[in-house]
Amino acid sequence: MAKLYTIRGLPLFNASGDIDISSAGFQYTIDTMSYIRAEVIKQIFYEISIADYLPVDVGEAAWKSEIVQNLEFYEGGSFADGFTNQGGSRTPQVDTALSQLRMPVKTWKKKCSWTIAQIAEAANVGNWDVVEAKLKSLKKNWDLGVQELAFTGLDGETDITGFLNNANVNINTTLITETISGMSDAEFQTFVGAILTAYYSNSNSTRFPDTFAIPTDDYLGLGSAASATYPNITKLEYLTNVLKKLTANDGFKILPLTYAQAANNQDAKDRYVLYRNDPEVLKLSIPVDITMNQAYTLNGFDFEQLAYGQVSGVLMSRPREVLYIDKTVST
Repeated sequence: MAKLYTIRGLPLFNASGDIDISSAGFQYTIDTMSYIRAEVIKQIFYEISIADYLPVDVGEAAWKSEIVQNLEFYEGGSFADGFTNQGGSRTPQVDTALSQLRMPVKTWKKKCSWTIAQIAEAANVGNWDVVEAKLKSLKKNWDLGVQELAFTGLDGETDITGFLNNANVNINTTLITETISGMSDAEFQTFVGAILTAYYSNSNSTRFPDTFAIPTDDYLGLGSAASATYPNITKLEYLTNVLKKLTANDGFKILPLTYAQAANNQDAKDRYVLYRNDPEVLKLSIPVDITMNQAYTLNGFDFEQLAYGQVSGVLMSRPREVLYIDKTVST
């Protein structure tokens, strides 16, 4: 999926194909034999439900400058320290400590505008509401921007990170040396046998994952047979079944993610993510969802519509329960 640009230079994932910008506008040539269809075909983008991939918190910390997450730690030595000789003078004790994670909150605002003349010109087209289209463009700009931020962070702001680029998450560079769909039978079996071991070790032997997000292009190739031995089951089914069984979780999910492809993220890497989809592990914060002000005019001819909102990044409170696996081509 190529990254194209609209006439205003906004980077968007566009599945409608390239558009000849010179053709944009109200005025175009027709004759008496021309037929104009009533419906208008809308531009299509890569859009997914963020909440399918990670928890989303909307409305908390509205109009604050940052979000602070307190982290509790326990201290107390080993259990065996508690066994003391009768009459001993010292009793071991436990303790606790508190630490914090911080992430800034950014305020966003944009507007669209129109004039009485534009409304009249658009009316001549007969089937297009220019004001409605501009308002939809404003809302779409927010939706696509929040979506991209959720997965790749805020471009140019290193302190607001997304699902795919948190510096506190460990990266495994040995487990995947080619696409999973392109692995030979032996390579695939080795990978299946090693993936949960890698995660469990990363979590300090405490937790199992429940979600595996992988680049979409690789996901689409997992419809091939798992192996010559198992020709009636796909690689996707085989891998999903193994992960469900070994984690004792029938709800385990393997999800495609286009942002995980090298061409669509800031790190330019094919990144696989094995993690727990849990609000205590990771969470995207949207303190103020998009809000539209009332349209206004100062002269009765020029109109403006302002929208605003607040968004933060993906705070990973327990990064050990997330594991990045980067595809590294072996040499």
